[in-house]
Amino acid sequence: MSTTKLFNVSSVEAFAKLPQKLQNFFTRYPPAPIKNYSDKPTQTNAADANPFLPNRHPITGKTHEPIYSSRRQSDLYKLAYKFGIADLMPPLANNKKFYLEKQQASPILKGVLYPKGHKWERTYADRKKKIADALNEVDDILIKHRGSKYKKRLERRKVEEKTWV
Repeated sequence: MSTTKLFNVSSVEAFAKLPQKLQNFFTRYPPAPIKNYSDKPTQTNAADANPFLPNRHPITGKTHEPIYSSRRQSDLYKLAYKFGIADLMPPLANNKKFYLEKQQASPILKGVLYPKGHKWERTYADRKKKIADALNEVDDILIKHRGSKYKKRLERRKVEEKTWV
């Protein structure tokens, strides 16, 4: 389908291409440019009563549940998002967000920014340093435990190594 065909579609034809769920919703509750909906609970008979929010009955004072449950709100919104008309939907309950909006609104977790890692990863540098230090001091430790005989043997070995080089 070419882009010129997409822009030459009338609003009636575009509405007919929407899924039945969205058609039914927009028939009962016209989209945002035609009718503005409240983002706070209002009275049930108010002109701007939002079907996604609990509204108060003007006579009895009782709060009525939202006409659309949270699950149905999510389904409708996701369907509208898929067809690129999510901005025409009334404001959702609890300022619920989906997709990119939700991802941008949520804070980056500390564990993602600064991962703890495994114990061997955290202690790797210290262990390598200890090993290097121990290798430098190995001769002194062995001399201390084995005595002067081992010291003489080491000195002899070092002299032999110098002659080979």
